Amino acid sequence: MAAASLGAELGILLGKARRLTFSRAGHNLEVLGESVHAWQLLNHLRRLGSATQRELATSAAQHPAGVSRLLEDLEEQGRVVRRRSREDRRKLVVALTAKGRAHLAAMQPEVERGVEEVVSRLSAAEQRALRTLLLKLCAEGSAR
Repeated sequence: MAAASLGAELGILLGKARRLTFSRAGHNLEVLGESVHAWQLLNHLRRLGSATQRELATSAAQHPAGVSRLLEDLEEQGRVVRRRSREDRRKLVVALTAKGRAHLAAMQPEVERGVEEVVSRLSAAEQRALRTLLLKLCAEGSAR
């Protein structure tokens, strides 16, 4: 069996690191009766301001049907509002409510603790280097 290329190995390792981080953060949130997927949607809305359900599913790398069901729950809890787009009435635009922002802020320490559990394996200098490299990878326009 041929050895994986460096690019393939990096892709696998990035995926594993994401799953490990989400797993640790998710465990911390589950203790509170919360979901890492709900946190992820609320966090994306905090950054984006508002988004269509499809945009939100894409940015969160979640299946659109699952996002729709989760948004229904979040809307019932008063954490998001959904309304028809002014530009395209077929689309629903989702926005975070004040209650959603407060809930997100309450969940944040548990997410950060989960991330810290994973990255604490690295020295402070390694964490800073990793941050620099990830910022470079994620920079807009950096793809060739």
